[in-house]
Amino acid sequence: MPRRLLATRTHATLWLGLLAVVIGAVLVLTAPPSSSGWFAFAPQSDYAFVAGTRPWQLTAGPVLVLVGVIAAAFTLGRLSVRRSR
Repeated sequence: MPRRLLATRTHATLWLGLLAVVIGAVLVLTAPPSSSGWFAFAPQSDYAFVAGTRPWQLTAGPVLVLVGVIAAAFTLGRLSVRRSR
């Protein structure tokens, strides 16, 4: 059965696209919360607050989801018009 799932490059592309969607969703869901807010005073600590920073997971996750959805959609379209043997 696993051999049939990866029988052609088209099938492999479908599964890689779906895997990219899952990994991207996991990255987005497990990303640390991004901090944003206004302070009336600077906190007295050795930490420099940099406004506008964003965790890398919130950039890479949606990109992976988008690439995976596009790959899976084109692959499913290709498989839907394929002649049966």
